[in-house]
Amino acid sequence: MINQPDHPAIARLRVELDAAWKGMRTLDEVDDDLRDRIVAELRAAVPDVAGRAAREAGHEAVVAEIRRFADDDAHAPDGATGTIWGEIVDTASVAATAGCR
Repeated sequence: MINQPDHPAIARLRVELDAAWKGMRTLDEVDDDLRDRIVAELRAAVPDVAGRAAREAGHEAVVAEIRRFADDDAHAPDGATGTIWGEIVDTASVAATAGCR
């Protein structure tokens, strides 16, 4: 099997997912107003990048990358943060498949 480099859109998605996860980890440390702004930004930005990546690299590859990232034990938050994170990755998966139907 030949190792092929990731499609640039998948690489950008991976960076966005990682940045979103790091943003999620800071939620307990910020005031309520800022927390709401961070969550709103993540709920919009991650699906947007996922949708654009799907148009460039194909929705199957994008959904697989989102699932791989979300299923990684290091990215398995609990409590309210886990609920929000789950909603973000689920919405990103939907956005990735929305334009392909």
